[in-house]
Amino acid sequence: MKKSAAAGALKLSWEEIGFLCQGMSLASRPMDLAVKDISDEYSLGPRGPWITILIATGQIYPLDLAKLFRVGRSLITAELTRLAAARLVEFAQNAQDGRRTELKLTHLGNTVQRRVRDELSKLMLRRLAAYTREELLLCARMLHDFRVPQNEDGAATKPDNERRRPKAKRGTAPAPRRQRR
Repeated sequence: MKKSAAAGALKLSWEEIGFLCQGMSLASRPMDLAVKDISDEYSLGPRGPWITILIATGQIYPLDLAKLFRVGRSLITAELTRLAAARLVEFAQNAQDGRRTELKLTHLGNTVQRRVRDELSKLMLRRLAAYTREELLLCARMLHDFRVPQNEDGAATKPDNERRRPKAKRGTAPAPRRQRR
């Protein structure tokens, strides 16, 4: 259960905040190393192994992946191109909307995503064996809450740097001035 606290009620020293920041900023490195052999074997980008897991769990649209990773569509397209070149992912048109592309793991892609899951499971179980299941789930929820900003009511919001700028007013641009010689 999430505790609610008034804004600013939590008091931490800089040493404590720095300790948290260091742990959060460097925590992904062991996970990257755990799947490095797989990434190297199939020439995948840094998100490639994760994308195989996400596709297996139902994230089958490139735009959904871009939103989840909070990156542009072109970066996801580059990752998907590498996955397709490695014969891990196939593209198919959506049956209802032919403009949308669906992603599907190939047989080899399913094998690779199981390897990714196995490697990450071994890492987590080995490194976090001293903690209870409840402590780990609390940590996971706290990390999720940190990653997904929330308003005062607890509803998820987009961070300021991800909100779209208001559209410019459309109109006719003034004609460029002619330079006299």
